[in-house]
Amino acid sequence: MLGKQHVSITLATIFPFLIPALFYTNGDYLIIFGSIIAASVVGSLTPDADCSAKSKLYYDFKFVYDIMLPLQKSVVWIFDRLNLKHKLNLEYEVKHEHRGIMHAPIGILISSIVLTFIAFLVTLILFAESVLIVSLVVFIGLLVGQFLHLMEDSCTVAGINWNFPFGTKELKGRIYTFEKFEGKKDIRPVIYEYSLWSISIVLFFGYAFDKIILPIFIVNSLILLGVVLVWLFIIFTARTNYDFWYQDIEKIKKVKKAARNIGK
Repeated sequence: MLGKQHVSITLATIFPFLIPALFYTNGDYLIIFGSIIAASVVGSLTPDADCSAKSKLYYDFKFVYDIMLPLQKSVVWIFDRLNLKHKLNLEYEVKHEHRGIMHAPIGILISSIVLTFIAFLVTLILFAESVLIVSLVVFIGLLVGQFLHLMEDSCTVAGINWNFPFGTKELKGRIYTFEKFEGKKDIRPVIYEYSLWSISIVLFFGYAFDKIILPIFIVNSLILLGVVLVWLFIIFTARTNYDFWYQDIEKIKKVKKAARNIGK
C-alpha cells in the first residue's frame, strides 16, 4: 500500500486503545502517548526503507531512512558473508530487494531494536527519569507499526512472505496499490481507513459527552472485539476480486474531500 495509507490504517488501529486512557489519565502521560503515536507512525513506514524508489519514509522521516538503509545492507552482507543460507538451510537468498528482509518478522524485530536503542540514548538525555518506560513504549510502537505494515501489504497482490528467508508463508490479497484500470483506483484502503477511524470517533464523542459509563476493562474488551472484527473484514474483502472495488479516481477524491469538510 501507499505510505499515507500505511500511516492512516496503522493509527486508526491503535487510536481506539488510547482514547479511554486519555480520558482517564492526566497530563503526566502525554509523553507516553506521544511516544507510542510517533513510534507507530515511524514503524508503519520503516519497512519501505528497502524500496528502490524514494518512499514516504524518505520524505517524512529521512533520518530513519538513512539509518534503515545501511542497516538493511548490513543484514544482507552478514547473511552473504557468513554464508547463512547454507548453514541455516534457508529457502531464500537474502539480497537487496523490496519486500525482502525488511518485510519479514526477523527484519522488523532487528530494526525495532536498533531504533529503540537510538531512542533510548535520546531519551536518556532529555527525559532521564522516564527513559526505561519511554524506550519500552517506543519499542512496542515500532514493532506494532511494522507488524501492521506487513499485515496491510499482505492484502495487496504482491503480498508478503511471512517466513522469509526461512521458508514460504505467503499471504496475498487482490488489492492493487496503483491503478489497475485506466482512470480507476481500488477503494478498499479508503473503506478500511474510515471503518477503523469510525471506532475512534464513536469512542471520543462517547467519552466527551459522558455516554460511556462501562468499566474500563469492558470498554477495552469491546474495543479489541471491534478492531478485530474490522480487521477480519479487511482480510476477507482484500481477497475478493469484484469490479465494484475499482471506482473512478475523481469520485474517490470527492468522497475524501466531503469527509474532510465534515471533519472541519
